Amino acid sequence: DISLMGKVYWPKTPQVQAEQGLQISIKEPQMNVLEKLPEAVSSTFQIEQEDVSERGVSDAESILFKPQETLEIQSAAVIRHYESEVEILTEEINSKKKYPAFLYCRRGALYRKLGKLQSAMNDLQECIFYDPRRTDALFKRGMFYYENEDWIAAEEDFTALLNIDPQNSQARTYRGRVYFKRRFYKQATQDLSTAIHLDPNNWLALYYRACLFRKSNPLRALQDYSVSALINDGCENLSCFLHRGVLYADLKLWLLAVCDFEAVISLERTIILAYINIGLIYLLHLDNYIEATRYFSEAIRLDPMYIQSYICRAEAYHKLHKLKKAVRELSRAIHLQPDGIQLYIIRGQYLLRMKCCDLAKFTIYQVAEMTKGLIELSPIQQALIYSFCEKHDKAIQVLDGITLNKPEVTMYALLAKAQMKAKRNKEAMRMFKKALDTFSHSDKGRNAVAASSDCLYHLGLCYMEEGNLQLAFDSFTKAVKADPDFAEGFYQRGLCKVKLHKDSSILDFNRAITLDPKHYQAYLSRVAYYGLKGRYSKAILSCNEAIKIYPQSVRAYVYRGVLKYYNKTYKLAITDLTTAINMDKNSYIAFYNRALCYTKINELQMALTDYGIVLLLDAGETVMLNAFINRGLIYTELEQFSFALEDFKQAALISKTNVSLCQATAMCYHRNKEFEEAVNFFTWAVKIDPCFLDAYIGRGNSYMEYGHDEAIKQAQKDFLKALHFNPVYTKARICLGYNLQAQGKFQKAWNHFTIAIEVDPKSYLAYEGRAVVSLQMGDNFAAIQDINAAIKINTRAEFLTNRGVIHEFMGQQQNAMRDYQAAISLNPTYSLAYFNAGNIYFHHRQFSQAIDYFSKALKFDPENECATMNRAIANTVLKRYEEAKEDFAHVVESCPFWAAVYFNRAYFYCCLKQYELAEEDLTLSLKPNDALVYNLRAEVRGKIGLIDEAVADYNQALSSRTCLS
Repeated sequence: DISLMGKVYWPKTPQVQAEQGLQISIKEPQMNVLEKLPEAVSSTFQIEQEDVSERGVSDAESILFKPQETLEIQSAAVIRHYESEVEILTEEINSKKKYPAFLYCRRGALYRKLGKLQSAMNDLQECIFYDPRRTDALFKRGMFYYENEDWIAAEEDFTALLNIDPQNSQARTYRGRVYFKRRFYKQATQDLSTAIHLDPNNWLALYYRACLFRKSNPLRALQDYSVSALINDGCENLSCFLHRGVLYADLKLWLLAVCDFEAVISLERTIILAYINIGLIYLLHLDNYIEATRYFSEAIRLDPMYIQSYICRAEAYHKLHKLKKAVRELSRAIHLQPDGIQLYIIRGQYLLRMKCCDLAKFTIYQVAEMTKGLIELSPIQQALIYSFCEKHDKAIQVLDGITLNKPEVTMYALLAKAQMKAKRNKEAMRMFKKALDTFSHSDKGRNAVAASSDCLYHLGLCYMEEGNLQLAFDSFTKAVKADPDFAEGFYQRGLCKVKLHKDSSILDFNRAITLDPKHYQAYLSRVAYYGLKGRYSKAILSCNEAIKIYPQSVRAYVYRGVLKYYNKTYKLAITDLTTAINMDKNSYIAFYNRALCYTKINELQMALTDYGIVLLLDAGETVMLNAFINRGLIYTELEQFSFALEDFKQAALISKTNVSLCQATAMCYHRNKEFEEAVNFFTWAVKIDPCFLDAYIGRGNSYMEYGHDEAIKQAQKDFLKALHFNPVYTKARICLGYNLQAQGKFQKAWNHFTIAIEVDPKSYLAYEGRAVVSLQMGDNFAAIQDINAAIKINTRAEFLTNRGVIHEFMGQQQNAMRDYQAAISLNPTYSLAYFNAGNIYFHHRQFSQAIDYFSKALKFDPENECATMNRAIANTVLKRYEEAKEDFAHVVESCPFWAAVYFNRAYFYCCLKQYELAEEDLTLSLKPNDALVYNLRAEVRGKIGLIDEAVADYNQALSSRTCLS
C-alpha cells in the first residue's frame, strides 16, 4: 500500500551567490536534520533568486553584462602608439604648457587603456586639482572609487559632479547605487527616481529601482522591471528578465515566470539558474514532472558539478515514482558532496519508500556515524534512530526514561508509537490513554490539541489492529472532532465504517479527499465502495483521479481494468490491464483479469497465454485454482480435451474435496475414451459426495462404453441408484432407458422414456430416446410423432437427422433428404447429416454428389470409416481407381477386422482384373453360409484358372442358399 504524507512541507529560500559570468553556487541551509527527518527534503527545493534587498546592489549588478573596462589584448603597434602619446603628454605637462587639467585627464585615459590604473588615478587627482569643475574627471574618479568599493569617496565625487551638473542622469544613477550599498534606501530611491525623470530611457536606473521595490512594493517593482525590459531587451539587461521571473514566482504567476526564465535562456543558453527555476516551477507548482526533469537534465549537462541540479532531478523522479532513478541522482550528489548529511537522509527516505529497508537502515547508520562528535544527539533523536533501525527495546527504554523526567503528552505519544512499532499494541493503547489523560488536565493550547488528535488517531489504529472496530470508530470520531482538518482521520474512520457495514463510509472518504485532494488511498477506497455498489462509472472516475496522483500505480490500473470488465467494455479493460502488466511484469492479478477479458471477446488463444503466465508466477492457491479451472474450460470449448484433462486434474489436486472438479476431470477422460480413468474419477466424486447424482450418471455412461454385458449391468446399477436418490431426475431416467435399449429390453426402455416425459414434458432428449426405441420396435408412426415433438421443443441438427432416418425407414426418401438438408443448414459442421444425405445420393446412383457429401462428412469427422468406404465404392463405380484405392487402404488400416471392407475391395480388384488380390480379400471377408461371397470367389477363382476351387465355392454357395431357403 502506498500512503502519501498529508501535510506538505514548503522549504526555506536558499541563499544564492552570483558572480560575474553567472557561476551560481548554493549555500546549503543549516538545519537539525535528525530532529526533523520527514522535513529533511523540504529545505532543498525553492525558486532560486537574488536577494537584493538583503545583500546589497553589487550582487544584482554583478550578473549584468557590462562593457569591458579592463585592458584587452591589443596589437603591439597600438600599445606603442599609446605609449608614445603618453610620452608626448608627459613632456607637455613637464614643460608646464597651458591647460594642464586637460593634459592630465588625457594621460589618465591613456594610462587606463594601458592598464596602469594607479597612474591613471593619480592623473585624475591632478586634473581635478587644476580644474575642480571638470565633470568627466569627477565621474571617472567616482567610478574608480565605486569599483574599488570605496563608497564614501565615490559618493563625494558623484555629489560634487551633481552640484556642478544637476541634470546628469548617469551620475545620479551611480550615486543611487552607492546609497544602496550604504543601506541609505530612501536616498537611493530618490536618486534613481530623479535619474529616471531626467532620462526616461535609463533602463539601468529602472532596473535598480525595481530591485529596491521588490519586497516593499512588488507591483511597482514589476512595472519598473517591465519598462526596463521594454527599453533594453538585450543581453545587457538579462538580469532584469531573471529578477522579474523571480518576482512573478513570488506573486504565484507561474506561467509568466516561466516565460521570463525562458527569455533568459534565449539570451544566454548557459545560465543554469534559469533552467533550475523553470524546473522547480514545473516540479512544485505545475505538477509537470516530466518537463521539470528535462530542465534539470539540461542544467546538469551545462554544469555536471552543480549539486542542486541532481537534488532537484531526484525529487522530480520521486514525484514520477521512479525511485531507483531518484536514488541514483542522490548518490551522484553525495559523490560530489560526501559530507552532505541532508543528502544521506533524503536518500534514506527514498530507499524506505522502495521497501529497501536494509539499505535505508544502513544510510541512517552512516548519518549517525557522520554526526558523532559533530552533533550531540538528544535522547529523543537517539530513540528515533533506534526505532528506525528496529532496535525497539532500546528506543522504548530511552523514551521510558524521558517520560519519567518529562511527563508530557508528546513524550507519552512518542513512547506509545515506539511500542506500536514493536507490535506491543496493548502497552501502546495504555500509553495513549495516559497521554490523553495528561491532556485533559493540562492547558488546551493549539499544539496540545493537535497532539491529542494524533493520540486518538493512533489509538484507533491500535483498536483496529486488535479487531475492536467499534472502539476504533469512536477514537477516529474523537480525533476528527479535535482536528476537523485531519484528512487521514476521516479516511481511517471511513475504513472502519466499511468493516462495520455502515453506508456512510463514502462521506468520510469524500471529506478526506476534500481536505487532501492528493490522498491516493482515499480515492482507491472510494473506487472499492462504488464498485461494490455496482456504480462502475463513478468508480472509474475515482480511478482516473488516483492515476493522476500516482501515474505509476499498478493497483489503480488493475482496479480500473476490473471495473471496465464489469462495465462490459472489455477492450478498454484490456488496455488498462496491459498498462499495469507493462509496469509490473509479475502482477499475476493483472494477467488473470486480462485473461477473463480475452475470454469474453473470444480471443481464446490470448486468454490461454495469460492463464499460462499466471500459473508460472507466484500466484496464491486460490488464483492458481481458478486459472486451472478457467483454462480447462477454454480447452474444453476448443475440444482439446487432453489439455483440459491436465488442468482439471491439477485443479482437483489443489481442491481435493471439490466434486465438480472430479466430475470435470472424469468427463475429459470419457471424451478422450479413457473410460477406466473416467470411472475412477467418478468414483472419487461419489466418495466425496455420495448424493452427487451426476457422478453416478457419468460413471454409468463410462461403464456403457466398455461394451460388454457385465459393464452394462454395472451401469444399470448406477442409473438406478441415482433414481433411488431422486426418482424425478430426468437425466438418470433417460440414461436408464438407453441402458435397457442396449440390453434389448425395448418395452422397458420405452416405459422409462415415457415416465421421463411425464415428469418433464419439455424433455426433448426423452422424446428422442422414445422415438429411437419406437423405431427399433417397428412403430414408425410413433417414432415420427416423438421426434417431431422433440424438434418442436428444440430444433437441433441431430433431431432433424434422426427424423430423416425415420423417414427412410418409412420409405420417404424425399422427406428424409429434406430433413438432412435442413440439419446441414442449421449446423454446417454436422457430419452425420452429410453422410446420410450422401447415402441417399448413392442409392439413387448419383455418385458424384454422393462423393461430395461423403467428403464433407469426412472433413468434419475424419474417423467415419463408413463414409470413407462408401466414398471408395462410389469412386470405384465412377472408375476413379486411385482415389478408391487410397480410401480402401485407409479403411483397412483403421478397421483391419471389418469383413465388409475386404469384400468391397475385392470387387474393386475385380474391376482392375487383379483377381489374385481379390481372391485374398474375399477369403478374409468370408463368413460361414455367406452365399454371395462364395459365389463371387468362385467367379474370381474361375478367372485365375482355379477350376476345382471355383466349383467347390459354387457348390458351397448353392448349399448355403438351400439352407437359408
